[in-house]
Amino acid sequence: KELVMPFVNEYVSDEDAQKYDLDNLWNKYNYSTLKMPELLNHFDVHQHSWCVDKERGYWLFNCGFLINNDSISGYAEASDKEVFILHVNGQNIVFILTSHGMESTDLYPMHFSYELVSMSPSSLPNMSRESLLNILKDAINIFKYNGIRDLEENAKTLIEFDF
Repeated sequence: KELVMPFVNEYVSDEDAQKYDLDNLWNKYNYSTLKMPELLNHFDVHQHSWCVDKERGYWLFNCGFLINNDSISGYAEASDKEVFILHVNGQNIVFILTSHGMESTDLYPMHFSYELVSMSPSSLPNMSRESLLNILKDAINIFKYNGIRDLEENAKTLIEFDF
């Protein structure tokens, strides 16, 4: 029996990007000094991307890395903490994850493991923390390295979870 993988990597329609306020979600968490929507002009495709399960109305949006104001250089730069927004049952759950590289193989030159730093909220009415973490893992396993923006790298990426 084939495993159903409901999540797919897609570009976000302008309507959905506005409906879910993705510009502001990105700007709230991403360390970059260049903000949305201007930043979209620097991508090959000038739209947001996400990993979406249209049947269930779930989506995963990667906001990139949080800012580190305590860097050695004295300048604000990217931290090792990455922000993913998981939208489930009409609610955004903010996950902060950190990752470390694992031993690469010929098949998977990009191999890393995610650790959970925080999640907020940690559960929803009628949905446990464990269920939400499983949905997150399903989505990240499809999103891989960089969603639809980098399918070639995704094919070489193996992800593990330390949570």
